[in-house]
Amino acid sequence: MKSVYEIENLRKVYKKGRKLANDDISFDVKEGEILSVLGPNGAGKSTLVKQMVAHSRPTSGSIFLFQRDVIQHSRDVSRLVGYYAQESWALANLTVREAIFFTARLRGIGKSDAERLTGWWLEKLSLNGISDNMMKRISGGQRRLAGLAAIMIGDPPVLILDEPTNELDPVKRKIVWELVREKNRDNGTTVLLVTHNVLEAEQVVDRVAIINHGKLQVIDTITNLKTRVDPRLKVEIIVQSGKRAEAEAILKQWGTVDIISENRVQMLVGRDEVNNLVSRIIKNLDELSCMEYKIVPPSLEDVYMKLGGHDHDELC
Repeated sequence: MKSVYEIENLRKVYKKGRKLANDDISFDVKEGEILSVLGPNGAGKSTLVKQMVAHSRPTSGSIFLFQRDVIQHSRDVSRLVGYYAQESWALANLTVREAIFFTARLRGIGKSDAERLTGWWLEKLSLNGISDNMMKRISGGQRRLAGLAAIMIGDPPVLILDEPTNELDPVKRKIVWELVREKNRDNGTTVLLVTHNVLEAEQVVDRVAIINHGKLQVIDTITNLKTRVDPRLKVEIIVQSGKRAEAEAILKQWGTVDIISENRVQMLVGRDEVNNLVSRIIKNLDELSCMEYKIVPPSLEDVYMKLGGHDHDELC
């Protein structure tokens, strides 16, 4: 699989050398993948993507988009990459309809097609009711949806989305993730996703890069990262109220028990041991006062917390 982006030894220093935002970062973004960049506030994520779209010049290192240097060919970046920043006011003085329409025209789309696509996006994201309102006069959530429509119109081959679901309610967050999946599945769009919403990201991404203290801590598939963090499985047991102590005494005969809440406990077991434990639980459901049990593999959140999810002094 060929690379869309190639980032080599990227370094970004702020404040006359006193702030190191990105420190010797190297990785590729593969064509057609969804890659999520995770990390705490100030880890250097937004600084990284600003350099990837030529909004900021690296102190050292290089960034290639389709084998062309992004600084030397910055116009190509705006044509090939749909970039949504956390805070973008470039379209603030346009109406919602104008913001989407003029972005399409700037991408080289003819007037009639731009009008048609603008209408489609307004309908798709339920923005018709505010289409003549200025971007700066609508709510943060509405502005975010309108901004996403603007960067997706014309189907650029690459999308870079920095916290795309901030300020959105659960229904609209679901719409955004479905859009990301749809663009990736139907158009082969390559997506770089920066988000704090680890649980939602797990549902859409192929690979994960974790950044902290300006450094790339790890990059790999979710499956591989989960195995590296902890190859064991969690078995969660929910018991009747007031029966936890009795259940805990039985379960301790089979391994270590962690208390999760008043009526919920957890055991960590190797994958080759889980069938045996589940069989014992089933045979002793009444004695355990067991209402429910489930096998839970490590989550992306577990990976994130283990490999770089702690707080960090803000850099950018």
